Amino acid sequence: MLLQKEFEGAHEVTDLPETPNGSKRFDQLWRDKEGNLIIVEAKGPNARLDWRQGNGALDRHTMVKQGTIEYVRTICADMEQRAFVSPKDARYAKEIRAAIENKTLRYVLVQATENTGKYSGAELKYFKIF
Repeated sequence: MLLQKEFEGAHEVTDLPETPNGSKRFDQLWRDKEGNLIIVEAKGPNARLDWRQGNGALDRHTMVKQGTIEYVRTICADMEQRAFVSPKDARYAKEIRAAIENKTLRYVLVQATENTGKYSGAELKYFKIF
């Protein structure tokens, strides 16, 4: 999906650290041809955006939903908490926070289209985070 014309020259960040159960991290992180970050929320055909407990100074004690700036900040806080064991998490969290401050961060949903068990493409949606 991110190989469409509007994302020409973009490439996936392949060294984004994994977590043991795949939670508390972004599905994918891409970098466009200008070097700006694109967070990708990847969902199956019938999957919905999830809610979770917020984290970090601004979002602790709240519920945050995927696709929001609050969710991005929560995942960044999670990544910063893993800094001691995963320095790359801390590095990417810092870069994402800078992209938020500079308003260069893009956040998209890529949702697979259902077609009786066969892959038939996906729909791309931009989240409004600023």
